[in-house]
Amino acid sequence: MVLFLDGGCVLARNQDFSVSSMRSYLQQEELITAKITENMDWNKVCRYLEEAQAIVLAADVYLDSVSSEVLRFLEKVEQAVIDGESIGATFYAVLYTELYEGEQTCIAMEILKNFCLRANITWGRGLGIGGNNLETDSDKSSLWKRMRKQMVDFRLGFLQEQALFVRERIQGTDVYIHPKEVSRKAYIRKINRRAKKINRVKIAQN
Repeated sequence: MVLFLDGGCVLARNQDFSVSSMRSYLQQEELITAKITENMDWNKVCRYLEEAQAIVLAADVYLDSVSSEVLRFLEKVEQAVIDGESIGATFYAVLYTELYEGEQTCIAMEILKNFCLRANITWGRGLGIGGNNLETDSDKSSLWKRMRKQMVDFRLGFLQEQALFVRERIQGTDVYIHPKEVSRKAYIRKINRRAKKINRVKIAQN
């Protein structure tokens, strides 16, 4: 059984993008999904953790870390292991950042690796995906339609590769990727225009 933990991956455009992209590559294996929240059913999640052969965490990265909710969840898991719970699963991570370079997730990835070390959980492989704020404007031009399609295709192949590692319980080298079809300058211009537009709307509302 594979336990998929949604740590708040809103940068994946559709929040279920990661799990839906990986599902078919897990073949007939059971896939259980759980969203990390303050009010999640800990007893149920604890049973999932005990039964899972693989754990996949998908989360956004801000300021070099995952959210405080995810960190609190990891601390709780670590404490449960110290108290005698058994977790024999292999841990995999899919981290998203709106920054262009996937390498910007490496500090958060190290946080997760340290968690696995303290909780005596086997680290499988990390996938850090950059450039995850490439959204289209309301007046979608053919250029941005093409860029959006390229972005989806760009992430999809790597997520499916990650799913193969999960299915086979393989350990591998962490991978950091970015949308090579879109230049860094073009991406930053797009983000800046979007930020200015949001600020103008906020000013108008006030």
